[in-house]
Amino acid sequence: MNKLTNWFVRKDAATIFFLSFLGIPLYLWLYSIFTEFEREDLQKNAGRKMLSVIVTLYPIIYFPFSVIFIFYNIIVNDAIGFERILPFHLLAAICSLVLIYLTSGTLTKYEKNKRVESFGSVGNFFLLWFYIFGVWMLQPKINKYSK
Repeated sequence: MNKLTNWFVRKDAATIFFLSFLGIPLYLWLYSIFTEFEREDLQKNAGRKMLSVIVTLYPIIYFPFSVIFIFYNIIVNDAIGFERILPFHLLAAICSLVLIYLTSGTLTKYEKNKRVESFGSVGNFFLLWFYIFGVWMLQPKINKYSK
């Protein structure tokens, strides 16, 4: 996973912006930020590492299955059947928010240790949540930090 992390952390903002429209690379970008700036703590805290892997992989695995399920129900039953996958969808949304929370906290902690100007944890959270705007502000900083 180290090659993937390095690839995402060192890319320019435009590449990350256009990749985020695919959906899955967005989760990999967030996970890469988390693992890049949380290296020392992850070696000590296996539970936090496992949580980050779970909240990253669940939405990535959920997305293709939900699309297949919805298309299957449209073709076979002439209905979407969204009420059946709603609990799984809510769990994927919660996993996404937890991943954003972990990533924003890690980035803020790294910035405070390096004594650089920071948006604060809440600011980083919203910049990561609304990544369409946040990637233009955060990715150049991430590139600078990772060198």
